[in-house]
Amino acid sequence: MGVEIKSEHIDIAGKGITLASVRGGSAVIGVCSAGYGAKRGDTSALTRLLYIGNNPVAEILCPNHGSRNSDKMISLCTGYYGMDEDIHSTLSECLNTLNHGSSLEAGLHDVLALLQDGVYTLYLSDYYPTDGSGTFFWGAYNLAHEIHGTAEHSRTIGKDRTYRPCFLIPGSPLDTYDSKTIQMTDVAVQSRAVQGIVLHVTGLHSVLLKGHHGAVSCTAAKLPFRCAVIEKINEPYTDIFTIPAPAPAPEENTQEENTETAEQKPTPAPEIQEQEGITGFRSASVKIPLELMPRDMTKLILETRFEYKPAHYRTLTRKVPQVRKKSYSNKLVPRPVLDLCEEMPDSEIMESVFAVDKLTQPQLDALLAGETECDGEIIISPNFYASIVTACNYLQYTNPKKFIEFSLNILDNPDLNATHEYIANRISRVLSKDVYSFFRAVAENEDPGYEKIIPIAKKYIAYYDKQKNDK
Repeated sequence: MGVEIKSEHIDIAGKGITLASVRGGSAVIGVCSAGYGAKRGDTSALTRLLYIGNNPVAEILCPNHGSRNSDKMISLCTGYYGMDEDIHSTLSECLNTLNHGSSLEAGLHDVLALLQDGVYTLYLSDYYPTDGSGTFFWGAYNLAHEIHGTAEHSRTIGKDRTYRPCFLIPGSPLDTYDSKTIQMTDVAVQSRAVQGIVLHVTGLHSVLLKGHHGAVSCTAAKLPFRCAVIEKINEPYTDIFTIPAPAPAPEENTQEENTETAEQKPTPAPEIQEQEGITGFRSASVKIPLELMPRDMTKLILETRFEYKPAHYRTLTRKVPQVRKKSYSNKLVPRPVLDLCEEMPDSEIMESVFAVDKLTQPQLDALLAGETECDGEIIISPNFYASIVTACNYLQYTNPKKFIEFSLNILDNPDLNATHEYIANRISRVLSKDVYSFFRAVAENEDPGYEKIIPIAKKYIAYYDKQKNDK
């Protein structure tokens, strides 16, 4: 039986969503559970394998029995040498098809045929070619370490909100880097509408299937790295509805008695009701109500497992312990590219962007006054420290000028010293006369209240002076 791929377009609140169902897929590319192991002495950590063809690409260690609220530890498998040529050719043809003007469902048809059965959403989105902490993604996963932003349910964003993944895991090892190929992609990226193809893996992170050299070229040329995204829809969700409290029935009293009663009786609280059963199915970026989900796709989601072991699972597990003789690092990549990555938004900033709809000046003033509420509503979080951190990260991405002003006001307030070290580290990434003046005053006065940020101030002053002298 051959693979059956169907696509549907639906509209949710004026936003067009492209869905694609895969039945009978070859499961050549995917993620599967590899059970529990005793790695790092943690027997409660579930291991997942990201694989392409017969090769395990990355080990994903999921703590707390695979909890969706926990960040994962990710590392490239030490024996991975690259994907098979036939898979690479298929991916290259699909990227070319997309750049010749084909729709997402047509251009990604052959890639979808390589995936596990299920329902996927397809869209275009810009990615930052980093691991989410300012390191160029291609050589960032040689050693197993916790990757912030890989939890499916981020505590900052909240489990009920959607978000768009924007960071990368390499689908090819760094020893496939070729400076001659870079010379060609430097030219090609200037005319491409789509620079890469990615498959969402977990949280804010997706695996780059095609476009590694293009990512280097786009970063060097300061071009957006726009990718065709494939994201699996598999998680049921239930919406919680708030029903306004009914108005109290009028009583037959005199006007004076009514006034007295109104003063004594508190306003009834709104009733919060949770729908029985599920509201729909979701992925990271979309929530699709059951009434809008095509019936055959709903059936496919219910019939298929979230992740299942492919037929060549034993081959994958046998290859996991293999080790290559040589390990490659990002030193192969041009230094200017690595420097530019350090200036890109990190996972904490992007989590804050997806967690906050907007911040008004009265809300910012309330935060500076030590309040977490404004006009009777929680601004960001009941936790003041978390609110300050999230607000700064959000402003850093959306309004750099306001970010500098808000951050300096926080640093100038000794009552908010619990947040000073974090904010100082954040603002030290921005070249600004105002920031320079503040840090210079901190370094010269050596106020005990600023003891924790004095090293940050001195480092910033040295860097600022060097940049000024170089110009």
